[in-house]
Amino acid sequence: MKNLYLLFFILPSLLFANEVKPKASTIKNVTVFLEGASIERTANFNVTPGENILVFNNLSPDIDESSIQFSGLKNTSVLSLSFDVNYLEKKALSKEYLGFKNKIDSLNLAIVYIDNKISGFNEEMNLLSNNRKLSSDTSDLNVEKVKTLTTYYRNRFTEIKNELQKLSLQKVKISEDIRDYGNEMLKLQDSKEEERGEITLKLDAPSASNLGLTFTYNIKNAGWFPLYDVRATDINSPVSFSYKANVYQQSGTDWDDVNIVLSTGDPTTNNEKPNLESKWLRFMSPNYRANKAVGNTSVKYNPQVGTVSGYVYDDQGLPLPGANVILKGTSNGTQTDFDGRYSINASGARDLQFSYVGFESQELPISASTVNVTLEAGAALDEVVIAGYSRSSRSIERTLQGKAAGVQVTAANGKPGQGSFVRIRGTGSLSAGSKPLLYIVDGEEIDEKNLDEIDNDWIKDIKMLTKSFETAKYGSKGRNGVVLITLRNKTASGNFKEEGITNTTFEIKKKYTIKSNQDITVIEVDKFEFPATFKHYAAPELNENVFLTANITGWEKYDLLYGEANIYFNGAYAGKTIINPLATEEELELSMGVDPNVIITRKKIDNFKSKSFLGANRIVSKEYEIKVKNTKQSAITLLIEDRIPVSQNKEIKVDDLEYGDAEFDEEKGILKWNITLGANEDTAKRLSYVVKYPKYKTVNL
Repeated sequence: MKNLYLLFFILPSLLFANEVKPKASTIKNVTVFLEGASIERTANFNVTPGENILVFNNLSPDIDESSIQFSGLKNTSVLSLSFDVNYLEKKALSKEYLGFKNKIDSLNLAIVYIDNKISGFNEEMNLLSNNRKLSSDTSDLNVEKVKTLTTYYRNRFTEIKNELQKLSLQKVKISEDIRDYGNEMLKLQDSKEEERGEITLKLDAPSASNLGLTFTYNIKNAGWFPLYDVRATDINSPVSFSYKANVYQQSGTDWDDVNIVLSTGDPTTNNEKPNLESKWLRFMSPNYRANKAVGNTSVKYNPQVGTVSGYVYDDQGLPLPGANVILKGTSNGTQTDFDGRYSINASGARDLQFSYVGFESQELPISASTVNVTLEAGAALDEVVIAGYSRSSRSIERTLQGKAAGVQVTAANGKPGQGSFVRIRGTGSLSAGSKPLLYIVDGEEIDEKNLDEIDNDWIKDIKMLTKSFETAKYGSKGRNGVVLITLRNKTASGNFKEEGITNTTFEIKKKYTIKSNQDITVIEVDKFEFPATFKHYAAPELNENVFLTANITGWEKYDLLYGEANIYFNGAYAGKTIINPLATEEELELSMGVDPNVIITRKKIDNFKSKSFLGANRIVSKEYEIKVKNTKQSAITLLIEDRIPVSQNKEIKVDDLEYGDAEFDEEKGILKWNITLGANEDTAKRLSYVVKYPKYKTVNL
């Protein structure tokens, strides 16, 4: 019995003897990428000879385990390294969060007190109501006593009602304060607070020593996006830029007083370069769509955007009414109006999907409050032939007909609906032409008659092997040719992302504290000035407003990124625009906003003979007048652009072009007038053309 008691007391100490106490670590430096961040922590501790288990806790649960690196190990060797999420450990609440919580607790207690008072007054009113009846047989009642009682009841009821009204108003005010404090707590609250990350490092030390370790790791829920303040005092002065970074993070761990480095790199981007191979044309399913190029990866998600608006255009620059705009991953969406404009609340989404019947769909990140998109026309089927006895899988054999010379596809018995077989002339012996090919589907041999079971949409690639050195490994079965078929559902898609080639870093001198919440921390990156050429621009067919633009040079050396800019002209806020350094032009053009002092109109000139018929053709005459007036007290330079349609079909003729003194690009059909207008001066320009096309067809005039 004595030994049992002894074991009872010793066993707990044995169980907890091997418990590893977490090591404290501190964040010193953070490199913030366009998406993601690299965290650098430091820790100092002693190790003993032999095996040492080090646990670093209270970390972000979103650590990329493959990115963890340690330095400062001296002569110790790493036995193992692992990362896990501890769902039991809780994140320590900040003082600010606890302060709000304490205020809410005290306010809730105040509401309890108010409810108690309200209950007391209600009980008193019930008591008064139950005792206010005057009995007719009360002998000592007289008029004076009745007056006294009624006055008392009236006054007391009024007092109670007033008190209840005051208490009700107090309760509403306190409830509003609780709601406001609760909203502030939501900003500070992090969804990651209920789970914490742990890194466990097992070291083998030859001797006792003190280690000053530095370890780094990457996280996903962080990033930065650029924001510019662009200021111009007048059209004769340079344009000043304030280049700012909006930094955000929801990693679950606050960055307290750390060194910040901003990087234009993005470790989440696949940097494997594309491998361009020959493109072999073959007949495909009617649903086939060619792979689109991967978009430029410099345009990134902006979490500060609440509402997104913009325009959807076709590939000719015309608005697309009724185009679908959907928040990716949701059923929330909208459609463009008659002018091709849309507006949508983007809360909780990262990407927008644009689609329109007959056009290729497009997906863009929510990078700014204005996102315009141009949809490309989809691939049209020039001709569709449908035969009742056609079998889709037989296009496998037809595809093979273009793979090698001498390949013949022959119906088994010449009757519709029957199978066919493939032969290669000139292979093997004189009788070889009657022997079948060998079909290999994803490494397995199948019989030719089973090709019907393969849907064309499943096929990724078909290869024909006819040379002896290619077919040798298949033995006698492959001497008449081997067909290698690769199915899509068993192989990779083959798409490659573009290689990231820029990685500029900005080391910020000032230390920052960035909380893990929904707030944005604005950090100024740089300031600079650009010489600018100001001019006015108008395209009245698309927009009857005149825009002031600034063309700047020398912007390349400042590593500008795609982002939103606030425009200030002559000290006043003029709106927002987009800085797009992805364009390949030598000059960076900025839209400084609409100039209401320059008025432009584009009107169609009535022509009662605008439509007529000549034989089998319809003739349509179009004529427009553009009027512009400068109401400013100074002269301006104005570029007006318009267009004459260009035919893409020999049956559509565009003749009798008139455009005055405009520059005309015949290939694109674009007209340009570069004019100078003095103060209070106006002018007019005209263009006209005639379109002829078959009267039984419709043209997109």
